[in-house]
Amino acid sequence: MNMHQRNVPTITLTQSYSLVLRDLFFDAVMKMPFFTGFTGRKSKMLQVQPLDLPYFGIYIIGEDMVPDGDLNAGNIGFIHTLKLGLSVIIQNNNPDQSELKLDQAFWAIMNGLWTDPYLTNMLDTRGYGQQANYNPDNVRFEGIPRAARRHVWGDIKQTNEWPYCELQYEVAVVYRTDFSPLTPDDLDRIYVETIPLGPTGEISSADEVQRISTVYGLNVGPPVNTVPPVISPVQNFSRRRP
Repeated sequence: MNMHQRNVPTITLTQSYSLVLRDLFFDAVMKMPFFTGFTGRKSKMLQVQPLDLPYFGIYIIGEDMVPDGDLNAGNIGFIHTLKLGLSVIIQNNNPDQSELKLDQAFWAIMNGLWTDPYLTNMLDTRGYGQQANYNPDNVRFEGIPRAARRHVWGDIKQTNEWPYCELQYEVAVVYRTDFSPLTPDDLDRIYVETIPLGPTGEISSADEVQRISTVYGLNVGPPVNTVPPVISPVQNFSRRRP
């Protein structure tokens, strides 16, 4: 599925679709009732401290890109596989209760993300009313080809004073991009003027022979008889094939 923008892009003019998707997942998880009171972060730059628990984090682990179609035919395009790492850390010295809590967190994420009718819509993520413009620039993804989870037990300070358990959930998210050439002087219209020649092949003056003028609009409908239009350059903001 493509990332065609119906309107002029906003955030995706300066940020990648991967970052937008990461932020969308983060916001969706932090709004879930289960994660009320959790500390949330989108970067591993800061170390998780005991006072940060319970904790939720989602990070861009990496991103693989392969060609979308033939290498030497058409525009340059990619199939992206975005690798996201989701982390849920809680404090509990009871291993059974810890596992139950981590499983609840995992199930909340699974049901909260993958059943969202706007976030996962492959055609139009825009909602209406309070859900209007849910995904910035209507950014979408095609699917989740693989995912994996694991439970990790440990001690933040290695002193057994702060026993914790962590859910690590890794997700691969697939989407496509197309980098079409930017042509600020798009061919939008063609003006054609037909002039009948005189008996000896000469071009008669406009006073003697009526000119037939036709404008072919490439995007605005059938040709119409009119005067030559004034065409100004138009920036092509489309980044995907429809």
